[in-house]
Amino acid sequence: MATVRGSNTDNSLHDNMSETNPVLPDAPLDVREQLRQHFSVPYTQHNDRWHNLWEKGEFLPFDRGQPNPALIDTLTDRHTLVGKPVISHNGKTRKRALVPGCGRGYDVLLLAAFGYDAYGLEVSESAVKACNEFAEKEFAQYTTKGSEYGCGLVKFILGDFFKTDWFEELRLPAGGFDLIYDYTVGRPYESQYPLHADVVTVPVCSSACASTGLGFAYQ
Repeated sequence: MATVRGSNTDNSLHDNMSETNPVLPDAPLDVREQLRQHFSVPYTQHNDRWHNLWEKGEFLPFDRGQPNPALIDTLTDRHTLVGKPVISHNGKTRKRALVPGCGRGYDVLLLAAFGYDAYGLEVSESAVKACNEFAEKEFAQYTTKGSEYGCGLVKFILGDFFKTDWFEELRLPAGGFDLIYDYTVGRPYESQYPLHADVVTVPVCSSACASTGLGFAYQ
C-alpha cells in the first residue's frame, strides 16, 4: 500500500478548477493565529473543534477550493509513484484510496476521477454533508480530466481515523486500502491511538499538520 503525503507545492491545476483560494503558508498571520487559538485545547477535544468550524462555515481558511496541487501532479505526471488505479486492466477491480481529514472532498473526487474507488473520512457531520453537496454539483468537472480507466466510487464517511467503527461499517476486506493520501491527520499519541491493522498495513506519518504550514502540529 502506498502512503502519500501532501505538500503545498505550487503546480498548475486543471483548467476548469478554481485557483482563487490562497495556500495556507501564505495566509495572513492573524488567520494562522486564529487557528492556533482555536485548537489550543487538549487533543481529545480537536474533533469537536473541527466540527465547530464546519458547522459555522464562516472560518475555513484550509478550504482552498481545489485538490492539492501535489496530488494532481502525482496522478498526472508522476503516476508511477503510486501505480495504476486498477488491479485488472478492465477496471473491474479498482484500488481503494482513503483521504482522512478530506475537508470538502476535492482530493477524493480527483482520485475517483482517475479511477480509484475513493473514500473521504471526516469527523464532522457538517463536513460530510458539505462533501456530498459539493460532489453532487461539481464531480462532472473532475471527470473531464480523468484517466483511461473511467471513474471509481466516491463515498464520504463520518468517523475518527484512529478508531475502527467506521471501517467495520464499510465491510472492506482486510488491508482495507491500497493508497492513503494524508494531508491533515496527525497522530499524537501512538500508544493511545493505534492504527488498526485491518485499515492500514504500513505506518502512516505520525505528525501531519506540519505539511499544512499552519504553524502547529499534533504532538
